[in-house]
Amino acid sequence: MIMLRIGIPLFLLCALVSGCGSPPSSETGQDVTFMSFNIRYANPGDGVDVWANRRDWVAALIDTSGADVIGLQEVLHGQLEDILAQTDRFLWEGVGRDDGRQAGEYSPILFDRRRFEQLDGGTRWLSPAPDSIGSQGWDAALPRIATWVTLRDRTSEQRITVWNTHFDHLGEQARLESARLIRAWMAEADVALGDFNALPESDPWMALVEGGLQDAGRMAGWDSVGTFRSFDPEAGISNRIDYIWLAPGHELTSYDVLDPIRIARYPSDHLPVRVSVRLAPQDQ
Repeated sequence: MIMLRIGIPLFLLCALVSGCGSPPSSETGQDVTFMSFNIRYANPGDGVDVWANRRDWVAALIDTSGADVIGLQEVLHGQLEDILAQTDRFLWEGVGRDDGRQAGEYSPILFDRRRFEQLDGGTRWLSPAPDSIGSQGWDAALPRIATWVTLRDRTSEQRITVWNTHFDHLGEQARLESARLIRAWMAEADVALGDFNALPESDPWMALVEGGLQDAGRMAGWDSVGTFRSFDPEAGISNRIDYIWLAPGHELTSYDVLDPIRIARYPSDHLPVRVSVRLAPQDQ
């Protein structure tokens, strides 16, 4: 396996750009590493890229990513079991979108059990009735969900709330309305992860920016680095539709798009996005 990292720590960028300040002191808050990764659902029609051929690779990437909190998308229950069977580092929050239990795709949040204790969490549906299990919103082709979790750092006592979501791939109105929902829910949260199925400057992207959220990719200057690639590195597809959004006050200290290749294939049709964030200090 060849592992390349697209992206460099921001303090290295600062060394190359005049007028850029020094990295913030660790006294300003706690660093947490987040990752978003659409692992592609276990589609038996994926040929050489079927889940059985990717399962161990995807699980190893997740386990060795160095991320403290990970949002996954397109995860079927069996895939979640496969991933968790290969690591004891994570606890998780999430449900299947079809029945609120195990049916349909999850958007689960994994978190490092050694560092964090879960205080709360749940799943809401991206629809006019977010608490209605299985509800489908606007012109969406499928039910869509957002999972959230509130964690407490066992060392610093700092609390963080994280959302993870997957917007509809067809419904334009559904994506815009979903962005408005996430924007509202982020008023009391810190980080949003996910596959937003929307390019920079699109209406959903603008709705989140206008709500005061910070696009980590834009902050790092990596707008041109795509995250949806197809399984084939030579396919020429490169769209940035996977994001990590930060609430105001938090600082980005590194941004990477992981670019692993094995036998001329990617482990999914999306690449993982990983960031480190210096959280704003909280009153204890």
